[in-house]
Amino acid sequence: MKILPFITSILILLSFNASALDVKQRFDHLDINKSGYLTYDELEPQPHLLSMFVIWDKDQNRQISLIEFKNYLTNNLY
Repeated sequence: MKILPFITSILILLSFNASALDVKQRFDHLDINKSGYLTYDELEPQPHLLSMFVIWDKDQNRQISLIEFKNYLTNNLY
């Protein structure tokens, strides 16, 4: 029965890696100019995301980094 915890651990690790990749893919899709940051203008066509801009922008530099985006999604959606 020692195999069950091992398999469970592998599945959990794979799901975390899949989630991280999904967040990066979403970020890259939204980062239209490929600057490495999401700007107000890039999120403007998506009002449901734009409404979260101020909450995501923890350092208040008017751009969302991948880390800010990931932290918000992992803490609030996953």
